Amino acid sequence: MSNDYDRLRNGIEFMTAYVSGNELLTQYVAERRREDPMAVEALMDGAAALCALLLRKMARDVGKSEHEILQELARGTHRHEQQSED
Repeated sequence: MSNDYDRLRNGIEFMTAYVSGNELLTQYVAERRREDPMAVEALMDGAAALCALLLRKMARDVGKSEHEILQELARGTHRHEQQSED
């Protein structure tokens, strides 16, 4: 991917398939892989670029640093996993 627009577009497409369910995600990734064996790397790069953009926006919106938000997400995920084990 040569520019941010393409990276973000890949991320949006990938995450759209992700939130649409496992079956659609699996089909989407398989189709992209058939088109280009390196497509999965581009999808991961796009997803990372999209997450970074959303994290930046979220940090500005709530007045926290990106690092603080990531720590909160990690703590929340850990707490949820612990509750699921009980």
